[in-house]
Order: sequence, then C-alpha cells, then structure tokens
Amino acid sequence: MHFNRGFLFWGLGFVTAGVVALAIQLGYLDRAAMAASWRLWPLILVALGVSLILSRSPFALLGTALAAVVLGAGAGTAIAVGPGFAADCGDSPPATLQDHTGTLGTSASLDWRLDCGTLDVSMSQGSSWQASVGNTGTDAPSVDGGTDHLNVESANQGGGFFLDRERERWVVTLPSTTTYNAEIHVNASNGTLDLTGARFSALSLQPNAADILMKLGDANVEGFDLQLNAGSLAMVASDKTALAGTIELNAGSVQVCAPSGAGLRITATGTAFGTNLGDTDLTRNGDTWESAGYAQSAHQVTLMVHGNAASFDLNPPGGCE
Repeated sequence: MHFNRGFLFWGLGFVTAGVVALAIQLGYLDRAAMAASWRLWPLILVALGVSLILSRSPFALLGTALAAVVLGAGAGTAIAVGPGFAADCGDSPPATLQDHTGTLGTSASLDWRLDCGTLDVSMSQGSSWQASVGNTGTDAPSVDGGTDHLNVESANQGGGFFLDRERERWVVTLPSTTTYNAEIHVNASNGTLDLTGARFSALSLQPNAADILMKLGDANVEGFDLQLNAGSLAMVASDKTALAGTIELNAGSVQVCAPSGAGLRITATGTAFGTNLGDTDLTRNGDTWESAGYAQSAHQVTLMVHGNAASFDLNPPGGCE
C-alpha cells in the first residue's frame, strides 16, 4: 500500500495540534508547563531533520509521523497558550520608570521593539511626546527621539531567548498632530494601543505570543500590515475610523468591533481558519464580505485577512475589550 507522505504529515500535524490545544484548554495539560516547554523549540528542527534523513529509507513514514507530531504539538501549544506567554514572561513590572520627552514635527517614524513586557500608548494634543520606560534588570530600555523619529528598544535586544528576559514596562504618549510611519514589534508582551484620532501613513505591527488591544476611534491608518503569530489582537473602530491593509494570522486570533453604520469590506482566506462573518449582516461575494453602503462611506475599513490555524471574529458577543 502506498501512502502520500505529504497528506500524512499535514493530517497528523493538524490532528496533533487540535488534540494538544484542546487538552490545554480543558486542563488536562498544565498551561504554564506547556508555555515553558517552548524553550525546547529546537526539537522541532531536530524532528524535521530526522524526517529528511529517513525520507529515503524504509523508515520514511516513521520520520514523517515524528515530524508531524512534534510540529503539531508545538502549533497546538502556541494556539492554546500563546497570549499567556506575556503573563508568564519575566518578573513583576519594574517599580520605577525613566521619563524621556521631546517634540515631533508634522511627520515622524516610529521603530519600537519590545521583548517581554507591557506597552501602553495614548494620544495627546500638542507636539510633545513622552516615553516612560523601565526594566526589572540592570539595563534600561533605550529611547532615541528627535523631531522626525522616536525609537524605543528593549534592553539586551537580540541577545538570548525572549522568555528569559527581565520584564519591561513602556508608557508612551504621542502627539495626535503628527502623521506616523511606524514599525512595532512586541514579543511575549501585552499592551493597549489607544490610537484614538491618530494618523498613520503606514503601520506595521508584528506581535508574537502577545495580547494586544487597539483602540482606533476616529483614526486614519493607511498601509496597515499586521503579522500575528501565536497571540491575540482586538481592534475597536468607530464610524469615523479609516483603516486599510492586510492581516496575516498564524496560530492566533483577531477580533474587530465596529458600529453598525461603519463601512466594512473584509476578504478572508486561509487554512484551518475560522470566521463568524457568515453570522453577520455583511453581504458575501466569494471570499469578500461587505457592509451595505460601503462604497458610499466617507470612512472605510478595508482588510485582507489570511489565517493559518487561526480565527477572525467581527463584533463577537463579548465585545473586544
């Protein structure tokens, strides 16, 4: 009998991911212990390597099954406990924060890279910014600000595995009179980005094992690029929110809350990807869902969403906050 090893790999991998995620959710596997097991992620590479070595031997099916189970177990753990990594990361928040202040012009770039911590962002009137940052270790996060940029980076960026870092806290206030081109990376962190009234010519957001809430009331965000891995993100829009861009989900979940009068167009595709768009009042055309009067709306939310072992929900019953 001939087996298609590709079908075996993906089938067994998805089954293992589902079983592991369900076992964690039901309490049969300890969530904290499974989160800590991510330190053994190199075993995934070992399993894939063994599978390749055995691919031309009589044990090819065994190697494929081994790689599928290890990879599936990792994916299932990420789905179930990804947002919890932020809570388990490091110690309690730092007791004191260092204040940095400055001013920004009409346009500025943001480059933020946070590992293991909490990020709180809000908008203010005027042209001044403030970043209050701290770390439970001896090294403080770096802050580099000028009239055209504000860059903030975790201490020891790039050294070691992020789950072994000290915990950080960033509290940032940005002027709403500036238009931003932003790139934000958050790893093993949680945060609230209150971007009410903000303007972005581009916003690239990359959360990994993170839990993020974005408040986008009356905001104008062009060039939105969200790449979410093993985490969760919620976005709250108003009827004056303008948002256009793409969302890529891998073992994660996104929720969007918008009022009934908002102009929405959402295109959703993926593998092992679930949405509730069929239960909303949006009109479907192929993979695209659109609200009535979208074309005539002065403010539109237009999203291309692609998910792998992920979920996307619009106006979930429990809300987005």
